Amino acid sequence: MKNCLVIALFLTPLLLCAQPSTEVYLFDLSKEGLTTPVNISTNEGYDNQPSFWPNSQSVLYARSVDGQTEIARYFVDSKETKIITSTLQGSEYSPTPIPGTSSISSVRLDTTGRQLLYRYNLLGESEVLVEDLKIGYHAWISNEEIVTFVLGEPATMQVINVRTEEAKTVGEKIGRSLHKVPNRDVFSYVDKSSAPWSIQLMDLTTGQSSKLIEVIAGAEDYCWTANEKILMGSGSVIYQMNEMEGWLPFADLKEKFEIEGNISRLSASPDGKLLAVVVAK
Repeated sequence: MKNCLVIALFLTPLLLCAQPSTEVYLFDLSKEGLTTPVNISTNEGYDNQPSFWPNSQSVLYARSVDGQTEIARYFVDSKETKIITSTLQGSEYSPTPIPGTSSISSVRLDTTGRQLLYRYNLLGESEVLVEDLKIGYHAWISNEEIVTFVLGEPATMQVINVRTEEAKTVGEKIGRSLHKVPNRDVFSYVDKSSAPWSIQLMDLTTGQSSKLIEVIAGAEDYCWTANEKILMGSGSVIYQMNEMEGWLPFADLKEKFEIEGNISRLSASPDGKLLAVVVAK
């Protein structure tokens, strides 16, 4: 079972003991909006941090299992869920497909307080992917590089080459939502260094950042769609960024689907046809 004191001390940016119950919903996605909601977790406790497999046919997410948090994989066509891990000494968070492989990267918090980024195969076998750095969140920006939220005083944004083990600090005071921008050599992050917070773009070649848009007040989670649109949730409403008009309502989950709760994480499928949404009850 999780030790609440350990979590409070070592995983504050990731998860607190008093987290509300969350569910992961899957929708059909089109430019007109969302349809066909399916609760793919249907599980008491913490179900969060969805990420699509590259072929868009399955979704990874962190799922509560017997007081632990494990890596789950939901298959879209069969509607079946497979629990990949069964880690007695810790819990997994932010499971993410590793580009060009059949492996998964995931942050693991051990009951001892040790917190590292691991690589997992589909049998749940693991090895440390990044030594020494206490990573809270990460996103793959190439087959060998990840952008990471590294815990510390202060917390930093670091780009790490997992082959050479070279790490470069490229920012501070960032949010947890890190993303490779589709079809471009750019990644995005939330800059929290001043109010209001904003989504920034960083060029992978030059290392230069530029402001894209201010976030919706009180929100920080967003995702990119395959056609390079940004979706962000606030309350029960998902908004889409419009370059000329700012954030425009895209779908109201409560009004249209009677789904109660506050939206947090979102993840769009690489083929542009599906959207996974986390709702806190």
